[in-house]
Amino acid sequence: MFRDRSATVFALSGLLVLAAFCTSPAVAQQTLYDNGPDGDVGYYDVNFGAVVTNSFSLSSGATVSGATLTIYAVDDGNPPERLRWSITTEPLGGRVLGQGFVHLTVLEDPYPTRFQFFAWKVGFAIPNLVLPAGTYYLQIQNVVTFWDTYSFWAQSSGGSSNAYYEAIGQNGAGGVSEVPSESFQINGQWSSEQPR
Repeated sequence: MFRDRSATVFALSGLLVLAAFCTSPAVAQQTLYDNGPDGDVGYYDVNFGAVVTNSFSLSSGATVSGATLTIYAVDDGNPPERLRWSITTEPLGGRVLGQGFVHLTVLEDPYPTRFQFFAWKVGFAIPNLVLPAGTYYLQIQNVVTFWDTYSFWAQSSGGSSNAYYEAIGQNGAGGVSEVPSESFQINGQWSSEQPR
């Protein structure tokens, strides 16, 4: 009974976040960087100690207000609910410019992948992070699903981001590998008119 109530509260809070996204001015929801859709070609785990980071570049200054990405999880009744994000100046390091542990909004119905997972397109808010032109890294980890299972960040079908994966072994040791880039978008508002 308690789990049903918390699921209802979670669903209502997700609808409120989605309503906030939809009622924001159109300029606040521009796509600042797009690394392409889910390619159904691979994935890297992003919980239980594993971390994935992808670069993104801004051609001019901007205020980042959110991100979307595709997460794989087992079953269509097991949505990703929360994750920890960071935006940094270096892959898996450098200065942390923004971070949070946030609730996710499911943006589309899940669909099956060739890996026998379900793909969930999700979004989350970033609290108006002002960044100058340059290259940054979106880092994702600690994804929590409804059933508390492993989850994975889906690879892009043609993104140009530089991506890195850090797996943590049972002994606490891990290694960093360069990997194919993942599916995501960075949203927000340009600080000035973009060059044509």
